[in-house]
Amino acid sequence: MIENLRSQYLSLGSRDRLAVGALLVFFGILTFYFAIWQPLHDFKVSSQDELNRQSEMLQGMRETEKDARASSGNATTAPTGQSLLSQVSRTAQQFGIKPNRLQPEGNDAVSVWFDEVSFNDLIKWLDSQSQSGMSVRQISIDREELPGRVNARIVLRSN
Repeated sequence: MIENLRSQYLSLGSRDRLAVGALLVFFGILTFYFAIWQPLHDFKVSSQDELNRQSEMLQGMRETEKDARASSGNATTAPTGQSLLSQVSRTAQQFGIKPNRLQPEGNDAVSVWFDEVSFNDLIKWLDSQSQSGMSVRQISIDREELPGRVNARIVLRSN
């Protein structure tokens, strides 16, 4: 087949051979551009965009890290020097009630959730917290079916 094409090419006139050669060069350039150059260029551009996006994300994470480290230096502490979370947990256990969930609220407060605890034990515990320098910022108490049992969400703040 190639030999057949070659014989047809050689049978052409010199101007026709020049035109066919120019067309082959033109199609070769088009093939190189669309098959090799354009995909490489597109890959380079998308890689650069991805690098820029990742660099911006890294910069944001570094700024967040600085903020996190700065705020971790301001750990939530009670007047006794203990963290609010550990003080709340420890004193609740002393009164026979167990918090279901503890969550820090800023630098000077903690949210505490109780499910099905004794109302009287909860009030005694709150009184002990106020005597140790804590105050109630927010409280929500819902009664349960069993008499004297409640669910509560309390936000305590150190004074």
